[in-house]
Amino acid sequence: MKYIVFDVRADFAQFKKPFTTMSPQTFAIPTGTAVVGMISAIVGLDKKNYWQYFPEDYYQLALGVRKPIKKVVIPINTLKTTLIRHFSRFKEHKRTTMEFIKDGEFRIWFSWNDNDHFLKLIDYIKNHETHYTLSLGLAWNLADYKFVGLFNGDKRSGNQHSVEINSVIRKDLVDEISFKERVIYSTKIPVRMKPDGSRQVEQYSDYLFDTNGKNLFARVKEYYELENGDRIVPL
Repeated sequence: MKYIVFDVRADFAQFKKPFTTMSPQTFAIPTGTAVVGMISAIVGLDKKNYWQYFPEDYYQLALGVRKPIKKVVIPINTLKTTLIRHFSRFKEHKRTTMEFIKDGEFRIWFSWNDNDHFLKLIDYIKNHETHYTLSLGLAWNLADYKFVGLFNGDKRSGNQHSVEINSVIRKDLVDEISFKERVIYSTKIPVRMKPDGSRQVEQYSDYLFDTNGKNLFARVKEYYELENGDRIVPL
């Protein structure tokens, strides 16, 4: 299986927790749904129906934390703009306190059975191009990315001993994990949406990661090892 590997970063990122409305909070790591949205933006898939190109077992996605997770809270003035003139002479505004990830950087490993779109994705990332503007969460959180490489990967059984894992790990796949010199957090994030365009999440899962961006040392049921030495557990 062939994976494209790239790093993505932004000064500010927000992956909104749906149950925080008045004061939006962010997940600590990009959600699986957000990463698929980024992939779709790069290759130019329509946001109304791009999930039809990502049926289950048709792609593999892994995510790694590259820098310490730092969160900041910023008061934002939102304007009520029903007409163009309201952008300069608005009648109503509302201050909303919003939480962001500051200076976040994440690594993405991605494999896709859709060969045409996968080749297009590889070409775009290698040339540092996108069809649509890339962001980390909200549209104004503009993102940049860097191509790391294109590597083959093979499936490995991890039941016998602990190994160093470069990606976040789904909690139910962990048999044993080392907390030595690690600050390990657990978070539940949305992973997949329904392919019918309804924007409804069909899968949530719990993931473990080190908040300082260190690799995890764990015994897992299975993982994939890439030819560059990376070991990943797909979302």
